[in-house]
Amino acid sequence: MSGPAARRAVHPPAGRPSGPATRPPDSRPPAGPGRARATTVWDPVRFRAVGDSPSGAAAHEKRAAEARPVPGAAGPPLPDPRDWAGLIARTATEVLLGIRSVSQLNRWLAAPVHVALSRRAGLAARVVGARRSTGVRVRSVSVWRVDEFAHEAAVTLHDGTRVRAAALRLEVYHGRWMVTALEIG
Repeated sequence: MSGPAARRAVHPPAGRPSGPATRPPDSRPPAGPGRARATTVWDPVRFRAVGDSPSGAAAHEKRAAEARPVPGAAGPPLPDPRDWAGLIARTATEVLLGIRSVSQLNRWLAAPVHVALSRRAGLAARVVGARRSTGVRVRSVSVWRVDEFAHEAAVTLHDGTRVRAAALRLEVYHGRWMVTALEIG
């Protein structure tokens, strides 16, 4: 081999170091006593579940029939969705913290949401165990009406350690509020 190809094979181009490739120095602070690198910590309260939310014209008619009162039998009016959203978010957070049993929410959660909450609460109990808490306090609740059968809510709460946010979808089901979607962060 002669010519420029031979020179490139024997001599490295100017400006490039010869020998094994080197990495730039690590810019992160060294790990050690008092200087540990940040790690991701699993949060037992972080939760998200979306149930079967009826949509479309056929589902709207079904919800209208379920919400329509029976002639001659005036049922009690639905409770205020603002109070209800705060109560459900607080109770669900207490379930995830191990303070309450998930069975207390059986009547108020759609089946897929209830199953997901049960699984997550069981996992949290196995991983971190039940925690002592002074209780969960609701700080604020905002509710938006989606249509005559559904409301969506944003709840801010404090679990004794940190402030959290929760989002819920409440739908009318047989004359009561039913949570069809729940997310706690």
